[in-house]
Amino acid sequence: MSRWRAIWRTTPMRLTLRLVALFVLVSLATFAAAWWQSNKTLLDATETVLEQEIAELSASQQPDGIARAVRAVAATADPDHLILRYDGPNGAVGNYLGPLPPGDLRQAVLEDGGNDIDGAYILRSAEVAGGLLTVGQDADALEELREVFARVLLFAMLPTALIVLTGGMLIARRAASRSAAIEATLARLTAGDWAARLPPFDGPPDDLSRVGAGIDRLAAAQEASVAALRQVSADIAHDLKTPIQRLSVLLDQARTLSPDLAPLDRAGAEIEGIVATFEALLRIAQIEGGGSRARFAPVALGPLAQTMADLYDPAAEESGHRLTLVLRDPATIRGDRTLLGQVIANLLENALRHTPPGPVTVTVEGATLTIADRGPGIPDSERQSVRRRLYRLDRSRSTPGHGLGLSLVDAIVKLHGGTLELTDHEPGLRATVRFDGARL
Repeated sequence: MSRWRAIWRTTPMRLTLRLVALFVLVSLATFAAAWWQSNKTLLDATETVLEQEIAELSASQQPDGIARAVRAVAATADPDHLILRYDGPNGAVGNYLGPLPPGDLRQAVLEDGGNDIDGAYILRSAEVAGGLLTVGQDADALEELREVFARVLLFAMLPTALIVLTGGMLIARRAASRSAAIEATLARLTAGDWAARLPPFDGPPDDLSRVGAGIDRLAAAQEASVAALRQVSADIAHDLKTPIQRLSVLLDQARTLSPDLAPLDRAGAEIEGIVATFEALLRIAQIEGGGSRARFAPVALGPLAQTMADLYDPAAEESGHRLTLVLRDPATIRGDRTLLGQVIANLLENALRHTPPGPVTVTVEGATLTIADRGPGIPDSERQSVRRRLYRLDRSRSTPGHGLGLSLVDAIVKLHGGTLELTDHEPGLRATVRFDGARL
């Protein structure tokens, strides 16, 4: 059903409907004009014949002569096709003596006048010799004309409209499949899957296939650019990691030789922070590369959350926080247990490090993980920025960290096809991770 709704919403289908509507309107207007002209011509011709009949019957200009002429013609005329009547000084004569419609009507329906007359007639009346002479002819020709036009309308216009509509639906179906493929590819590209490409389209090329080719070229260029950027980042991290680690070893040796030099301790702490930053950057690059998908296996979110809560419970008590775990029908998803544990760990560390003493709640409901605190939260204007690498809020610059915690969480969540939402807990921050796409 949704596929047909998509077809009806396509541009080719809408253009087809408009063209069919235009064709129907033009055809109806043409048929109406042709019917009006044909009906008028036939009616005028019939009235001319009736006027000639009146002229012949009233040629004597005497009431008795007109009455005799009417009787003579009426005796041989079939009243189903031709009626005659003369209302003269001596009364009415003719083959129809029923009531006549008032006024000067061109067409009228006559009721039974004694000769089984019942139907539509074209009438013509004239005042002659002190009386009223009326001649009428059946309107069967007009009825036949209407039937002819109705058949032409039914068997010409309607089948044509249906054929055009069917053809438009077939074209729209083809366009809808191409549009769906383009939308699916764009969705994958938006999610960061730069390897996404459009499948080959069947049939001759059109505007949608050209748009698809342009999207593929753009995606290929962007993929190459992102790959080059990631490679440069990884190369820098790899190249600097070894000398920094060597420097850390040298500082350790210097502290051993001169334990009373406090600057060496501070330098060592800074070196450790630099090493942690490079390791986090390398880890994010590896996750974004997608290689971890090969290690995906069923992971039960409930036991994982319980393990992480137990692990961080002592740290929470030490910092004055009250850690609470709520499990509501936790689901099993497909993923990397270590990386998923990293998600919970990073979110818990942020809650414990950047909030004053108070409650921190971890909730697992189905395939949704939520960690909420009662701290200062994150302003709306910065909730997207905190996902960037090395980005830190102004108030957090005085606390330990390298601004990569949420970047790592975001990368892991995207790897599992999930979403990360940062919302207001009123007060505090609520971090919601949904793994609906990975649910088993």
